[in-house]
Amino acid sequence: MKFCEKCDNMYYMKVDEKNILKYICKHCGHENLDEIQTNNMKVYKHSNVNKQKSIEINEYTKFDPTLPHMTNIKCPNPECKCNKNEDLEQDVVYLRYDDEEMKYIYLCCHCDFQWKP
Repeated sequence: MKFCEKCDNMYYMKVDEKNILKYICKHCGHENLDEIQTNNMKVYKHSNVNKQKSIEINEYTKFDPTLPHMTNIKCPNPECKCNKNEDLEQDVVYLRYDDEEMKYIYLCCHCDFQWKP
């Protein structure tokens, strides 16, 4: 980690229009043209996301205002009141339980029926 010679803030790396990597201070704009040692650089990707997420669905989940609702998905429960009454709008909450495979679990807000497609 390098710091600016003028204001002692941390330098950031930037690629200029000539495709040259250089240090730049985001605070004062000073550019350091010292050669950046690319043979010592290491890039890491670390993810703290568990591959298997545990989803807690309880009787209050459908009231959570932060969860997305859909009105164009029909509840597969034949006993659901939204399937018996056409005037009642469908209301389904969905939660992603697998980030890698983009898999969701659905919850009907009328009958609390849960399903995975």
